[in-house]
Amino acid sequence: MAKYHEISTELIKEIVDGKYSGQGKLPTEKELSEHFDTSRNTIRSAINLLTDEGYVYKVQGSGIYLRPVNFDESTNLNLIKGFSSEQQSETSKIKILKLELIQADQRLASELNCDVGEALYYLRRIRYVNNEPVRVEQSYYRQEVVPYLGREIAEASIYDYLTQNLKLQIGFADRKICADYLAKEDAELLGLAENDPALVVKEKTYLSNGQIVNLGEAVLHFQKISLFSSAKSSE
Repeated sequence: MAKYHEISTELIKEIVDGKYSGQGKLPTEKELSEHFDTSRNTIRSAINLLTDEGYVYKVQGSGIYLRPVNFDESTNLNLIKGFSSEQQSETSKIKILKLELIQADQRLASELNCDVGEALYYLRRIRYVNNEPVRVEQSYYRQEVVPYLGREIAEASIYDYLTQNLKLQIGFADRKICADYLAKEDAELLGLAENDPALVVKEKTYLSNGQIVNLGEAVLHFQKISLFSSAKSSE
């Protein structure tokens, strides 16, 4: 992982933990460069990531200010790391419903830009917050990119495993959000009724070299999850 990615990840953790809430702003670029023992250009790149992801905004000549957003209540769509990074670890739990190796059919091969028959990890799991089901997820990971995916990894942060253990550099993600009616199985898992409304988030995650690492879909409990996205001027 690039140095500025590591620094932005650490700063996000500190922001979410409330380290800078008292002053409402981050230390200066100079102070951060000394703290992380790196160049100001690297710090600037890390701050640009935080700005793009909606955590901070910059005021010329004044400093880097925290965005007044409660990250514990909304899923920030600007984050690749996503849902798990915004929930307190002591209140968020994951239950694995299925984890197996399968072969890519024509549809999956097309979606993942791989060969038909290539080995894929298929993962289906459900997330709980405060012991209440909030999200049903299913994902496909190419074994060529992710050689091993076990239950102990799937029950924690797969993003951390990819970036910290496998040293993969995540580049970007595409997300499509739509409304739909709940199928019977998902409704039962979420404690809702069949044909209740739901938000469905479809996602592709790419490495920095453009290679697809993950194809996923999440069905969200419409009463327990809200979505957040930030936008900035193109000027």
